[in-house]
Amino acid sequence: MLSASKTQQYLRRLGLPAPRAPSVAGLFALHRAHVEQVPYETLEIQLGRPTTVDPYESADRIMRGRGGYCYHLNGAFATLLTTLGYEVQWHVAGLQPDAGMPAGANGNHVALTVECEGRTWFADVGLADALHEPMPLREGTYQQGLMTFGLRPSAAEPGGWRFDHDPKDPSREWTS
Repeated sequence: MLSASKTQQYLRRLGLPAPRAPSVAGLFALHRAHVEQVPYETLEIQLGRPTTVDPYESADRIMRGRGGYCYHLNGAFATLLTTLGYEVQWHVAGLQPDAGMPAGANGNHVALTVECEGRTWFADVGLADALHEPMPLREGTYQQGLMTFGLRPSAAEPGGWRFDHDPKDPSREWTS
């Protein structure tokens, strides 16, 4: 859990007031603000400078005005959501950026599900060019702006889910 002062600082970074209680509307507002205000970045990797993916240090990184990649962004976001009272689960996932790469949760991504108001939501603020808002964790096709995403049970991971990125970019998919 984040301290009250760090929670306030994180929410200021997102440009949001503290929510009164966990709600679907609040989850959507937090997710949208996160992807709009906190950049996806891999600069440290490109410069060969390893960083910690500890969720508390990732939250501090975001509060200092930085961004990060999935482990930073989703880790910090999960910590914020948990502090605010949301029920969050972390999932080892996998991106398959190259055609022909086997599907599966290979650990190169982390994804989140959030229980709220009797429903389960797929939340991922660490996919760079993907979700603007959470999606219900149920099979279907979902439109967000100009992007179309799919969610279906995974054929590679029993009991897992497959997120299909917009067909205009089929190389961006994950399995959990």
